Amino acid sequence: MTPPGGELVKQPMQERSRQSFDRAVEAATALMVERRSGAITVAEVAARSGVSTGSIYARVASKDDLIRVAHARLMERLAIETHLALSLDAGSHEALEALVGRAVRALAELLRRHADELAPFMRLAHNDPVIAAGGKNAHEDMVSAFSKALLSAGEAITRPDPDAAVTWSCTVVYSVLARQLGLGSDPEAAMEQPWEELLAVLVEMVAAYLSPG
Repeated sequence: MTPPGGELVKQPMQERSRQSFDRAVEAATALMVERRSGAITVAEVAARSGVSTGSIYARVASKDDLIRVAHARLMERLAIETHLALSLDAGSHEALEALVGRAVRALAELLRRHADELAPFMRLAHNDPVIAAGGKNAHEDMVSAFSKALLSAGEAITRPDPDAAVTWSCTVVYSVLARQLGLGSDPEAAMEQPWEELLAVLVEMVAAYLSPG
């Protein structure tokens, strides 16, 4: 949460102040979800949260920093959930496709659960280097967790250079899911393929790529 030039938020001295700022951050996120953009004002956040604009500005220097704090907190939650969801180990008799299925579905449900929150931040990242850097770190963490889950399949992965293969697999899976969920710069470009059908295709594709027959 440290952008170029210093801290995003001034830490509170009292618990009540911390709770008030937490409400402001939650209100900012809720407004962004409703509008699918960062087109919010501190006055609106204050009205939604019941926290005065003065109290908000006592903690952050600008609306942009408030949004960056909200993004950093979302990334922290997402990192925890990512590792919990993708802490998979291949069972002694589990087929590769079954493991791939568990990993793909875990990642898919994680993204779908947070899609509404992620969408506005991902659009802001195009012009905000602080949000872009935080998003890049979170994405790399997600790729690492997904790859680790697939690599637990061991010798079942027969493609040369398994590390590169699982990283490529994650890149493809993430890209398709992001398009399906409208997480790109153009929400109108979202896919409309039935969810379960899409997951089945992804699982089949990745399993076949990792272990070509």
